[in-house]
Parts: sequence; structure tokens; C-alpha cells
Amino acid sequence: MRFVDREAWGAPPSSPAAYLPSAHGVKIHYLGSPYTSRKHSLCDDYVRAVRADHLANVKENYVDIAYNALVCEHGYVFEGRGLHRQTGANGNQNLNRKDYAVCALLGSSGLTTPTDAMLNGLRDAIEWFRTHGDAGTWVGGHRDGYATTCPGDALYAWVKRGAPRPDAGKGTDDGGTAEEKYTVAAGDTLIGIARRLKVGWNELAKVNGLKPPYTLYVGQEIRVPQTGGGHRTAPPYPGREAFVLGRRHPAVAELDRQLVRLGFTRHHDGNGYQPGPLFTEYTRRNVSDLQRSRPELASDPDGYPGPLTWELAHTLS
Repeated sequence: MRFVDREAWGAPPSSPAAYLPSAHGVKIHYLGSPYTSRKHSLCDDYVRAVRADHLANVKENYVDIAYNALVCEHGYVFEGRGLHRQTGANGNQNLNRKDYAVCALLGSSGLTTPTDAMLNGLRDAIEWFRTHGDAGTWVGGHRDGYATTCPGDALYAWVKRGAPRPDAGKGTDDGGTAEEKYTVAAGDTLIGIARRLKVGWNELAKVNGLKPPYTLYVGQEIRVPQTGGGHRTAPPYPGREAFVLGRRHPAVAELDRQLVRLGFTRHHDGNGYQPGPLFTEYTRRNVSDLQRSRPELASDPDGYPGPLTWELAHTLS
């Protein structure tokens, strides 16, 4: 899961919304207003604007952004109110206490059809709430049990199909390869499985929505990412001495190119974020955003690349 926590997109670290011990399921929403496609580096600006709009809504008297999570067209899951917090988006208090709410950054005009990446991100969010937020297996649209056209016809049709991943069921009929799965055996670990299957452990965790401590269960079926020969590898880590504020090093320009590729570029001098050999405070803050987006790095997002940050910057897609 490509996860962007609250602090990474500019909200306080935790939501003041009421505690929710468990939920019946997850409701899918859309914006219901015009929305245009944009670069990923601009998606967090929009999420901040949604929160500001909600907080300014005197009629609804929201205490925070209304949704538990939001998903952009690039497949990133932005933490809203988050796990175990009542939503403010489902229409009334009873519905808010019943289900989580996940909003696709999809409009009533402009960008109206969900991308495959967005559908995968929505599925990631659903599984996140099930695994870590005690959500049940039900998935519906905002219009289920409430008079609204949300989440729009295109997205609601996907919900009614069971909210599948876009690649689910594809395979031998179109000349492709059926999705590979692995059944966890006694003694298996995430890293051990990854080595045996010759895939990146981080990709294996991501496609299965696994978070630290990456607990696996005997008999559990996990999806195996299809590398297709294009699995990214990282160049050798240049050492921490390459990343010193105010100093230049060729590795900084290489790091910058990966930050731009992944969309972690919101901190800059006003002229956009440009790759270069100088390690600046803008570099450090953008690296910190990358670290906050990854569960294995989020506990210490200091903005200084260590070996794992360097590896993930190059191998994430």
C-alpha cells in the first residue's frame, strides 16, 4: 500500500474524531464536484483543501476532514481520520458509527472514471481497515442507505462487482499470466518467502497490505507480485556522509531523481523541486515525506537517507 500519513500531507498527527471500536464495513465515496487530473505532487494540496473546506463547514460542524481515508488517481492512500475513528461523511450519526468512509479523488466532471491505480488504492484502503481497524467484509457505496448519487455511477458499478482489483481474474484468456499466490507454511517469514520467490520483500508486503511486524499465518494465501523482468534494483548505498545539509554529492542528484519519480516534491524554493547534487533542507523534508509514507520507516522520519530509505527510493513504483 502506498500510504501517506496525516503528518506527511500536512494534518495534525491524530484526529480528534470520536473513537470507533469496530465497523460493519467500508463505504466508498467520491468528491461529487468537478475535479481534474493532476500530478501526484499536487494531490496532497487537494487533500489539505478538502480538510480546510470541511473545517469551515459551519452547518456540519466537522471536527476534522470527514473521511477516514482518501485515494488519489495514482493509487496513494491518504490517511484521513484513520483507524478506529468515526467518519463524518456517511450522512447521519447512525451511518457514521456503522461504517468507515473512503473517498476517491474522483469528480462529477473532469476526472470521472477511476484509474486502475485508484481502484488498487481503494482496495488497499479497504484491506487496511479490515486488517488493522476491525472492519467487517461489507463494502458499499455512500448511496447505500442514504439518498445521494455518491460515489457516481462508474465507481458504484465497481463497488457492486465486489470492489475487485483491476487485474483480478485476468490471465490465460488474454494471453497473460494468471496471478500467482503462495500459501504460508509453518516457519515462513516475509523475507524468507521473498528470497525463495526472488521478489522484493517490500513489494511482497505492499501488494498484500502487510504492515510491521509483518505477521503471517499458516495457511494464509498471499499474492506474489509479477516482476515481468522489470523489478527495480538500487545502486550501492553511498553512505551517510553523502547526505549532509549544505554539501554536494552526486548521490543527492540520484536521490532527487527518485523523489521526483515517486512524487515526493512538495517542498521547494517556489520554482518546483529540481534534481541536483546539493543536499538542502527541501531535500531533507521531501525525504521525510517518503519515510512517513512507509510503515517500516515512519517511526523515525528524520529526512536523512539510510540504507533502507535509499533502497525503497529506488525500488518502489
